[in-house]
Amino acid sequence: MASSDLSTRNSSGLTLDTSSTLVWKFALLICALIWGGSFVVIKDAISYISAAWLMTLRFVFAVGIVAIIFRKKLKEHLNVTHIKYGVLLGVLNGLGFLFQNGALAYTTAGKAAFIASIYCAMIPFVNWLIAKKKPHGTSIFAAFLCVAGIGLISLGTDFSFSFGLGEQMTLLSAIIFAFVFVLTAELAHKYDIITLTVVQLGVSALPCLAYALCFETVPNFAALPINAWVALAYITLIATALTGVLQNRAQKSVTPVQASLIISLDSIFAAVFGVIFLAEVITPTIFLGFIVIFVAIFISELGEKPAEPQTPSES
Repeated sequence: MASSDLSTRNSSGLTLDTSSTLVWKFALLICALIWGGSFVVIKDAISYISAAWLMTLRFVFAVGIVAIIFRKKLKEHLNVTHIKYGVLLGVLNGLGFLFQNGALAYTTAGKAAFIASIYCAMIPFVNWLIAKKKPHGTSIFAAFLCVAGIGLISLGTDFSFSFGLGEQMTLLSAIIFAFVFVLTAELAHKYDIITLTVVQLGVSALPCLAYALCFETVPNFAALPINAWVALAYITLIATALTGVLQNRAQKSVTPVQASLIISLDSIFAAVFGVIFLAEVITPTIFLGFIVIFVAIFISELGEKPAEPQTPSES
């Protein structure tokens, strides 16, 4: 009986631990703030080191830190099943970050962040594919709004359409992250999330390393300026190790759509930081596109039915 007071089933059928939902929603907001800053940090860092090598180092250092901190958890839970699903999440996650951060060489931090946030509107459709839950009509409407928002962002000052390589790579990363989000929510209720996170972080480095070895030269690490190392420390310790654990744990208590909506606020933080620190210019048309995309993300949240209390017989 006690456990039924602390958990609910969402409309996807997942049992959620709601004993501290508010705390984990706030944790996701902190993640959004950190990731918003990481767009700006990475945008600056890739002028010294390629995105693929930067992401490789990011995940290698992050998995080392998290594995040391949670080594007891790993000894207790690491098995073939956790490795199998961790590898699946890691490959997708690595590809998503490779495309998203590589895109920053071709577009602004603000544009990239807002296009990346479109994965929120994709989640109901991915959830339909994976969890067999048909999307609500509002989700379909939100998807059309997202397309309109991308169109506005792609318009130049002379109203010429430009959806370049950077925007295309970011959109592809958004699709990948939608799958990562839904799969994480499904797996978080069946397996130890810390163990999955450690495997995920380690495997995430592999697609980045493979691309770097095939298509890029090994950087001269000794020649990297101090700000490149500071950037690496930020995205490794704070924007990967800390947020990776926080986000995956939070998804045990917050539904996928709600979690993605909160995390999508990173696009606002990124746009603000981009203007302040990188002197990026946001035209009225781009700003309108930002608003349309954000409204679409909010509307997609309305399509999710409220959670219903779990009865004792369901425990």
